[in-house]
Amino acid sequence: MLQWYKCKGDIWCDLFKVDLDHPSIRNTNGVYIIWYGKDDNRKILRVGMGNIYAEITKLQKDLTFKAFSAHGVYVTWADVPILKRAAVATYLINTLNPAILGDPIPRAIPVKENLPWDE
Repeated sequence: MLQWYKCKGDIWCDLFKVDLDHPSIRNTNGVYIIWYGKDDNRKILRVGMGNIYAEITKLQKDLTFKAFSAHGVYVTWADVPILKRAAVATYLINTLNPAILGDPIPRAIPVKENLPWDE
């Protein structure tokens, strides 16, 4: 079962306000989910994998994601071992159908994991 990270106060992290120096970002490699909207109106923008610090830093500068900032853009991430990472990312992409695909798209047999909202 994946442990999805939230920010202080047990709330989902705002992509553009998240503390990039926090150890859970600096020291984590795994998968992440970016979305806007709340609860039943949630729209998944991107699912990705890699070094969480590097990925979030890159996404914060991306004009595509900045365009959604007025709606509130949220991020969560989970630590996933490298041998399982592509399989989990593939499952998340297939399940959540993000609007913006990353590059490269992982090619792996999907491995089912819990979604952040399943907790």
